[in-house]
Amino acid sequence: DNFSVIVAAIEEGRVIVGNIRKTITLLISQSFSELILVGASILGGLPLPVLPAQILWENLIEGSPQGIALAFEPKEKGITERKPENPKTPLLTREMKTIIFGFGIFTDFLFFGLFLLLLKIGLPLAEVRTIILAGLSVDTFFYAFSCKNLRKNIWQYNPFSNLYLVGSVIFGLLILLAAVYLPPLQNLLKTVPLGLFDWFILLVLGILNIILIEATKYYFITLEKNV
Repeated sequence: DNFSVIVAAIEEGRVIVGNIRKTITLLISQSFSELILVGASILGGLPLPVLPAQILWENLIEGSPQGIALAFEPKEKGITERKPENPKTPLLTREMKTIIFGFGIFTDFLFFGLFLLLLKIGLPLAEVRTIILAGLSVDTFFYAFSCKNLRKNIWQYNPFSNLYLVGSVIFGLLILLAAVYLPPLQNLLKTVPLGLFDWFILLVLGILNIILIEATKYYFITLEKNV
């Protein structure tokens, strides 16, 4: 019966739902990428672009920490000023579906095209798989900062405000470098060292990825303002 408690409860509820949506968007997108890559390779009679151990490593070590960190995302400014959502609004919104499946399919086939190109130029399969594994990880790092806020573009908020997320990305990057360059993990994951040009390609793909997702967000932000 205390109005201030009701307001605080509504605010906290919106924060929780928002953070759940951010986490879902990141984790489903990550799994969907692997599904597209592996499925397209099997249908095309090609070698697997990533091995089962590498997929497990990517899901548990590289991607999951960012998903967990997004659950601790601080509340967004003006969250209590938004109009109430329709109670029938699904947890998986149209914007999330577009980011995960629409935009996701494009970037996934971009990775698959890279896989085909690397095979065609004759790179050893172990190196090709290492590049794809590293690419999926780098992609997740960039993606996580875009998922921090699905209602604003990345230049409208501080992408480094969540120290848990920043720490998880730094941890993921260090673990990725260890997987690529440390012999014990190379033996475990069947990876090989990558050169500077390989990392440059992955950096370009990561930047392209974040441009595409921000363009998708911008479209829905503009659409919502015009409603």
